[in-house]
Amino acid sequence: MNSCKRIFLIGQPGAGKALVAKSLAQQLGWEYIDADLCLESRIGVSIDDILGKGTKDFMQCQYQILADICQKEHVVVTTDASIVDSEQLRELLSKEFTVYLQVSLEVQMQRTAHQEALLKPEANRETFFKQLHETRDAIYETIAKIIISSDNSKVDEHVTEIIKYISVVKSDESKALDKKELTFFHKNLHTPVKLGAQQAMALKFLAQGLSAKEIAREMNLSYRTIEGTLAKVMELLGCTSSKELIALYHWKP
Repeated sequence: MNSCKRIFLIGQPGAGKALVAKSLAQQLGWEYIDADLCLESRIGVSIDDILGKGTKDFMQCQYQILADICQKEHVVVTTDASIVDSEQLRELLSKEFTVYLQVSLEVQMQRTAHQEALLKPEANRETFFKQLHETRDAIYETIAKIIISSDNSKVDEHVTEIIKYISVVKSDESKALDKKELTFFHKNLHTPVKLGAQQAMALKFLAQGLSAKEIAREMNLSYRTIEGTLAKVMELLGCTSSKELIALYHWKP
């Protein structure tokens, strides 16, 4: 685990980033840093709507904070949901060990219900959060080294999964990915699609003939996580079966 000096958690409001990050930091004996301002979920509108012309300065401030944190070692950091809106911040996070903690809209609504009084009266939480999912989920997936669904609220399980992933993948050169293994072409649209590291690795193992259970063992992730990852890759690449995915993997434009 010497090669991983910092861990950043990204994701939507209500994903449970703070709970997982605090527990992860405790397990590793690292420092926990909370860089999640939660402005959007508390007010009910996007950062652009909140700050207007001041958004650029806000993003620059976030960049300075993250850049300073990237000089530290042995830290686990929760980030603001809007952090992926900045290309500069996306580039910074893509070079770090980043965990995308997924949350479904339904579970997100349940977990943030207590914040309703903080939203503007006219705000529709479901519409608001749905828009955030539509604009940011794909970006989170691309940046992340590992993607975990937090819907079951099993914090200890998520922490164990992250630690196992770090200890195995980071020290195993046979699991290294080339840049060309991160970008594929949509089966029907023939447009380029960039996959996240975890998605690309799962697809690579699938193309090598491994089953989902075998991939889970290789990547030290749960079978459920691998199933979800491959299902997402199918969706992104316009495939309807594992056979189509494998064929697409081997196809060269």
